[in-house]
Amino acid sequence: MDQPERTFDVARDDLGVSLHLKQSLTVLAAKSPDPDFRRLAADVLSGALGVRDLVASEAFNATLDRVIPLALADLESLSDEQRERLAAETRERMDSLAGSMGARDDAVAQGANPDEPADEDWNQQGGILSSDW
Repeated sequence: MDQPERTFDVARDDLGVSLHLKQSLTVLAAKSPDPDFRRLAADVLSGALGVRDLVASEAFNATLDRVIPLALADLESLSDEQRERLAAETRERMDSLAGSMGARDDAVAQGANPDEPADEDWNQQGGILSSDW
């Protein structure tokens, strides 16, 4: 039987936040041009490192130095209404993730073998996760 989904230390047992973080790290690890960052993100995803280890690394800070100014400029260009809509969509997405994992756990407990959801880029509007870096 499958193990329950692991929550990241920084998610404070919030499954939606943890799943969103997992998917975001998967995208970032795949798209980063920095091999050190990719390795660290993979180590966090495997459970070999914690999120706090990643954020304390030079590779993480170098990545932030490159991408955060662009992401902030994108965010600042949004209207208040667009920011609110984006925040609401993100909350719904995380709630949906947590709900789908609960349904998956129920199905596994009943002996079913549910399909895993396809990986997807959670930032459909651009920004860090969909950038070419």
